[in-house]
Amino acid sequence: MAQTRENVRDEALARLRSGRALLAEGRLEQAAEEFVSAEAVFRQSGDAEHAADSRAALAEVQRRNGALDQAAASYDRAIALYKEADQPAREAGATLQRGHIERQRGRLDRAWERYYLALRLFEKTGAASGRAAASLALGHIERQRGRFDQAAGYYATARDLYRQAGDTSGEADAARGLADMFAGRARYDEAAHAYDEALDLYRAARDRFGEVDTLIGQGRLAVERIQLDEASTLFGQAIVLAGVLEYELGGADGTLGLAEVALHHGRLDQALANAMQAEDEYRTAGSGLGQAESNRVLGAVNLRRGQYAQAIAVFDRAARALTAQRARVPYAHATLGSAEAHRRKANPRKAEDLFADARIVGSEVEQPAIEAAAILGLGQIARLRGQSADAASLLDEADARLERHARPALAAHAILERARLALTAGEFDHAGMLVERARTLTAQAEEQTGEAGPASTAARVAEDLALALGQLPPALASAAAALDLAGREADVLPMVDALLGLAEAMLRSDDLDAAIAAFNRVLDHPQAAEAALPQALAALGLARILLRRGLYEEAVLQHQELLPRFKSADAPAALALAQLGIGDARLQLGEYDAARQAYAEAARLYMASGDVPGTALAAEHEGGLLLETGELEAAVGRFSQAIATVERLSANIADGAARASYFDARAPLYVAAIHAWALESNAARAQEIAASYAGQAARPGRAAAGQRLREIERAIPTRGADLTKEQIERNKAIQRILADARKALSK
Repeated sequence: MAQTRENVRDEALARLRSGRALLAEGRLEQAAEEFVSAEAVFRQSGDAEHAADSRAALAEVQRRNGALDQAAASYDRAIALYKEADQPAREAGATLQRGHIERQRGRLDRAWERYYLALRLFEKTGAASGRAAASLALGHIERQRGRFDQAAGYYATARDLYRQAGDTSGEADAARGLADMFAGRARYDEAAHAYDEALDLYRAARDRFGEVDTLIGQGRLAVERIQLDEASTLFGQAIVLAGVLEYELGGADGTLGLAEVALHHGRLDQALANAMQAEDEYRTAGSGLGQAESNRVLGAVNLRRGQYAQAIAVFDRAARALTAQRARVPYAHATLGSAEAHRRKANPRKAEDLFADARIVGSEVEQPAIEAAAILGLGQIARLRGQSADAASLLDEADARLERHARPALAAHAILERARLALTAGEFDHAGMLVERARTLTAQAEEQTGEAGPASTAARVAEDLALALGQLPPALASAAAALDLAGREADVLPMVDALLGLAEAMLRSDDLDAAIAAFNRVLDHPQAAEAALPQALAALGLARILLRRGLYEEAVLQHQELLPRFKSADAPAALALAQLGIGDARLQLGEYDAARQAYAEAARLYMASGDVPGTALAAEHEGGLLLETGELEAAVGRFSQAIATVERLSANIADGAARASYFDARAPLYVAAIHAWALESNAARAQEIAASYAGQAARPGRAAAGQRLREIERAIPTRGADLTKEQIERNKAIQRILADARKALSK
């Protein structure tokens, strides 16, 4: 009978050995059958140690099959059996593997507890290799949490222990972990050196799985450094090798890496396909972290396509999963993406909160590029809100950080936002200089990294500058260039902005039919439905055209309907423009009190947001109302205020031709001021204004002003039964003042 029991035990040991051989060959189903049979025999015979070995081996089969819940239960059973058999070293090994399961599930706190318990057990048994493995695992957890100093300590301990034990593969694991940690702290040169060391060690140990993981790490580092061709090559090598090894997670990592490369290149369809494939592979393998990272990339694709609600949903899903997994660096990326989606969707308050969160986390996990991008987002929101001082400080800081950390394309975005802010302040030459600087960085990004920069946006800001200077042909050329460049960029927002720019240039050129068509293209754009602010600006453009065509009641209604949308978007400049339109329409309808209120609100908004040219424009419109109502003293005050601002801002234009064009566009203001002073019977002041304008404007501006003064002069009645002699004499005096002003303009 005893011999029979011995034979049964020998047969069970043989099954255990056979199962291990089958597991090594990747024949998982056959291996599982052997382990189950062996464990049953060992348990019946009371051999807890070998029963635990069989159960732990079965857990590994289940883990490889993606059955993580079953694997976790099997490891728990093995740990209990090792305790029963008083085998602390093997208990430590199973505990370590149990931690790996929790880490794969994304449960970092539970994984850390298992790893730490394993480390204590290994220390009790004096198992140096076990201590090394547990220290390495703890390093991974601390790195994922963003606790880099703690991670560095564990990695150093693991590497020393592996080296002492002569375990080359383990030493490589520690070197790769250290490289990941350096990369996470943006210490790129040190990371590259550590990855090279790890790759050499893995190849010396013939550890092909470690080689795959190192290639992935090198690829991710190349993406961080915007070395996209190198990244693509590394990910491709990793995918090929992972396929040979049937290493599903390694293949998924490589595929997701290629998705990020495609995203940087603007190949959205490829990025989408790769990210979806990677997500499916991660789901099959039970990798919660991988799924969350895939969702982050999918969110970025949705963002560029203008699908902002979907982008927010996907980014937020990723952020929740990454929060649960304590993966702080990927969480910061996802939060940054969600913030940008909210900004584009005109939810500035939510966007501001998310950008602030991403900035804090980016700083805490030592990710300067994330922190700088968040600062840029906050600067964009502050600029839109008219918080000029805050916006300037944030945008300058973002630019400095992004250039320092070799992010030229993103730095160009910050500089163009700064240029728009300069236009708001009437700093025209400074704005032009910033546009050229942004173009230089854009070209540098495309040449050095292959990453597209904001070329279309640069053309749009150049258009805005040309419009501010009254240069319509250059404005139209820049608008056309922006539209062409936007078509090459894989992003809906620049295309919508370019269409708005084209419409505005057409409107300023009095080509109303073309302007209507361009504004409608924004409203009808299939991928721009969620771009709330551009949609509202397009609707405002159509309302302004109604005003141009004399449809005043319809114009008032359409302008008023847009006020809540601009308020919700925290866009005071757009709100001010809408109020100006309402004032103009009310004035034409003879509703003077309502017009006065609208102009006053426009002036308040422009002034509060630091929009200097806008403040002058509001003063000019209000002066027109006061002139209409006969409040001449107040009218000349407003016109004088507007002229003083215009002439002060002209000092910011060094080029003489550009300065003359700038004054040409302000002919209506000077004509209105001359008219007001003429009505005040102040010939000296009217002549002074005319002479000032003549000395600064070019021939087209002087001719337009003279023609308009002639029209006003001819419209003044100097005969008729309803006029008194005094009125006739006064009107003739006004005509003489206007005629003298015309002569001054022609000199």
